[in-house]
Amino acid sequence: MSITMRRNSNLIYYVAFLIFLILSGFNTACRAEAETDNPPAIEFDPALPWLNVSRPLTLADLKGKVVILDFWTYGCINCIHVLEDLKRLKHKYGDQIAIIGVHTPKFDNEKNIETLRRIVVRYDVDHPVVNDVESRLGRLYGMRAWPTQYVIDPEGGVLGKVVGEDNYEIFDKTIKKLLKKYAAIIDETPLPVALEKEKFEASLLAAPGKIAVSDRYVAISDTLHHRIILASHNGKIEKIIGGKSSGFVDGAYASARFKSPQGLVFSDSGLYVADTGNHSIRYIDLAAAKVSTVAGNGKNEVHRGNQYSARKIGLRSPWGLALKESQLYIAMAGIHQIWRLDLTKKTIGPYAGSGREGISDGSLKRSSFSQPSGLSIIGDQLYVADAEDSALRRIDIRKQQVETLAGTGLFDFGDRDGPLNKAELQHVLGVAVVDEDRIFIADTYNHKLKLVDLKKKTITTAAGTGKPGKSDGDALSAALNEPGGIAVLDGKILIADTNNNRIMQYNIKSRRLSEWKLGK
Repeated sequence: MSITMRRNSNLIYYVAFLIFLILSGFNTACRAEAETDNPPAIEFDPALPWLNVSRPLTLADLKGKVVILDFWTYGCINCIHVLEDLKRLKHKYGDQIAIIGVHTPKFDNEKNIETLRRIVVRYDVDHPVVNDVESRLGRLYGMRAWPTQYVIDPEGGVLGKVVGEDNYEIFDKTIKKLLKKYAAIIDETPLPVALEKEKFEASLLAAPGKIAVSDRYVAISDTLHHRIILASHNGKIEKIIGGKSSGFVDGAYASARFKSPQGLVFSDSGLYVADTGNHSIRYIDLAAAKVSTVAGNGKNEVHRGNQYSARKIGLRSPWGLALKESQLYIAMAGIHQIWRLDLTKKTIGPYAGSGREGISDGSLKRSSFSQPSGLSIIGDQLYVADAEDSALRRIDIRKQQVETLAGTGLFDFGDRDGPLNKAELQHVLGVAVVDEDRIFIADTYNHKLKLVDLKKKTITTAAGTGKPGKSDGDALSAALNEPGGIAVLDGKILIADTNNNRIMQYNIKSRRLSEWKLGK
């Protein structure tokens, strides 16, 4: 389900609304000859900043092309899924179509153009993107949910819209009919594309996502490089698993391939990987030096049943992992649930969360989550970084109950320390348990590391200024840029400083922040 711009959204209403939009919008448009009086597209505000182009675009640049306006916000997992469909369409139709990303930020942090520039590179977005900072263009079009796509015909008329994801076939059918109808005026002149990724310097790490620690290794998901790095506790790189090109390949370290890996957790003999872009769980056997797939078939799928053979179904953007004995817990961000993989039986299925996006506590089945993205476990307590709710959640595995420690809803966020019931966070991606009383969280969109003290029932800032930057020293004056995964190592908290392409370490005793240097 997409993230609606209204509180208390109703799933039944949403599904009905989506079907209505599809039937009255694109399907009507697909009866090509009957559609004649489409409202004109709205011109882009010349003051808005653009990415992936050498100059701002106008509607005149788009005449003669089938245009898809993709209204999205970069923290939304549904929006990330849509990017794959748009890439497929661009590959199939080339310059006969124009895909324009209209970024309409939900969170305050998402309004920052420099941060968005890094996101465009991280998600491998290769079409023009305009940052509709105050969502004015979105309101003019009547956009009410993320993601929403509008289609504009080659003469500049707006045909209709669809909401949500999994609409590739509708787009494909519509584009074919429009290209046939407007064949005489189709203009295949390329747009003035200038990709942001060509402006960044090469670095050892590229958007590192998550970290895990064992008695011997520190594992890092080098997300944008589509690989896993294993280093010693002092930062010496010992193994690199995968390559800088994405793929879905098992086998030896050098030939194995991942796609945008995120969550990591060590077992006694290996390392489990949430291979997010491949919608699968991979296993790195450290003794055999081989990679295998233990869950998922590489496809993005939705399943609402109880248990499945782990290798026979597709998963939906697994993002975080935690392991307890033979049970692997998975933060399934794309379906707003916690799943569990039984490593002995080789079965997988939903564990907690109804699948409906929200923030509700109670029993495992009646509770709800919103894009859970980080997990950490101690004893029978499973802690969840619930990103879109800007919340910290906890699951009592023995009692089979879910509770919220901090956070109140999809549109309630901020940067406020204090009592748990009054604290505000912004798109939390990482969580790491130190002991029964102390938990650290990556308050990602606030660019901070925060400490949750369960004994005092408070949240306080441990590191970061609240603004994106790149510096070290005294932790409260040092700057991070969208910290993602975190892990505990010898009295320090390791931090994946994602947008700075580095790993930082926070010394719990001295309260200082410094770079944890990787090297050979």
